Amino acid sequence: MTSQPHPFRLRAGDLIEMDGKPCPIVRVTESAAVVAVAQPWREFTTLAGKRVQLQPAPKLVRISANSECPILNR
Repeated sequence: MTSQPHPFRLRAGDLIEMDGKPCPIVRVTESAAVVAVAQPWREFTTLAGKRVQLQPAPKLVRISANSECPILNR
């Protein structure tokens, strides 16, 4: 017997809103969903005096797979 997933459960590929920003769901297990949260640009000046901006890799955050957060792409 196969069980039907809950229709409002988060799925991989969903786009949700966290802290006012859209964040994609990377993967979902029975107990947690992994969300990629973009980090802000970092700006600094090198020893040579040149200004450089870097975008760090997204931070992976785990939330409940059944959490009630707004889904933006469904």
